[in-house]
Amino acid sequence: MVCSKCGYELKDGMIFCPICGTELNIVPEFEPEIESSIEESLQGVVTEILSDEKKAASAPSVSALDEDEKVQKEKYTRYRLWYAVAGCIVMAGLIAFLSVMIYKDNSALYQIRKGDQAYNVSDYRQAINYYSKAIKIDGSNVEYRRRLADCYIAMENIDMAIEVYKDMILADPNSTLAYAQIISLYENIGAYDDIDDFLQHYANDDIRQAFVEYLAYPPTASHESGSYDEAIILTLTNETSGTIYYTDDGTTPSESSKVYTEPLYLKKGKHIIQTFFKNEYGVCSSTETLNYDVKAEAPSEPIVSLESGDYDTPQLIRIIVPTDCNVYYTLDETTPNRFSRIYGEPIPVSEGITHFKCVAINSNNVEGDVVEREYRVNVTTAFTEEMGLAWLYEHLASIGYIKDNTGASEYYPGRFNYMYSEMRYIGGRSLYCYNEYYMVGTGVKSMTSNVFGLDCMTAEVFLVKRGTDDSYSITPF
Repeated sequence: MVCSKCGYELKDGMIFCPICGTELNIVPEFEPEIESSIEESLQGVVTEILSDEKKAASAPSVSALDEDEKVQKEKYTRYRLWYAVAGCIVMAGLIAFLSVMIYKDNSALYQIRKGDQAYNVSDYRQAINYYSKAIKIDGSNVEYRRRLADCYIAMENIDMAIEVYKDMILADPNSTLAYAQIISLYENIGAYDDIDDFLQHYANDDIRQAFVEYLAYPPTASHESGSYDEAIILTLTNETSGTIYYTDDGTTPSESSKVYTEPLYLKKGKHIIQTFFKNEYGVCSSTETLNYDVKAEAPSEPIVSLESGDYDTPQLIRIIVPTDCNVYYTLDETTPNRFSRIYGEPIPVSEGITHFKCVAINSNNVEGDVVEREYRVNVTTAFTEEMGLAWLYEHLASIGYIKDNTGASEYYPGRFNYMYSEMRYIGGRSLYCYNEYYMVGTGVKSMTSNVFGLDCMTAEVFLVKRGTDDSYSITPF
């Protein structure tokens, strides 16, 4: 570098010229290219500075800048808070939405409400969808299945309705409602055999008992199959209304076989009884086969004193009863058995034809052979027993035994009543016999010990007395 005044060659670091004392001008000289480059650079710097000055002019002072920065931070904090709140709200909404969706998918009550809405507008398929979801969520609630079944019934799909109720029974074996609904559905289409089959396979004993009228069980026998030393009085019973059919010759019974109406008497020998029951709905049970081997000996025949024949007076039948036996008899041609009238005193045979049969049955229930007699009695009479009854009232009133033909008494609050019983031959007379009854005001009637006899020819009145040896005597009255 040289001094601009005297041209002295200056050394680096000099500020003043040592020759002339001129202060050095440290601004270097630039070449035009360099100067142009510097100008461009400076121009860029000036532009940037001007831009910064504008910013500075609009910006606050340092203290103001600090305050503004504080405000900015507060705003930023608020913005972050609002963003966080907004995010929480969005998240809460999303969670709520998901919760609702999960609730809908997992709430049986929601599905039931939707199902009810669909059912009420007859959209049964949609209702079935909702009810099915409810059952899947809570399979223990039988009410859900009932509503599902109602949908199938409304759609007339009875088979599916029955299957739903069967599922209900599997969930609750004691659901009487489910059994009743299935029975009702079967009954509506007349499928009574299906009712019997359903109850036999699905129901427990308590349920079967509740609906026993729909079941057809084989008849219950009073005696099990086996060997017996005494005769058997076999009874067949069933719990419900219906008909019992049976055979006693080893053939398979049908609805054209014998109908059981009274106990079966099984005497000595082998017996095969086959039987079934048909209930009032037409359902038939299986056939039950019973086998009996009766080894008891039959008793002797009873001895009947009066032989068959024609008689012109009333007769008495006397019987000699075999040892260890009772004798049972009938007067109407039917075969006697242990349920018939038992012989205890002489049996009067009155006007007309009498078909008499009797049989001896011992203490082992063994029955002997039946003894038969026929009696034809033709008694000459002056009047009928009805006319004799009217005369008896008049006679008793005439002697003061009763007040009038109504039977009223002077001495008793009630009244007497007389009823014809039979015709007897006593003391050489044919008599219409009338039993005496006493009737109080309540209408209760009881038999007295008095028996009055009216002679069939003369209308004479007698008091009939029975002796200790089954004999009878008469005294005028």
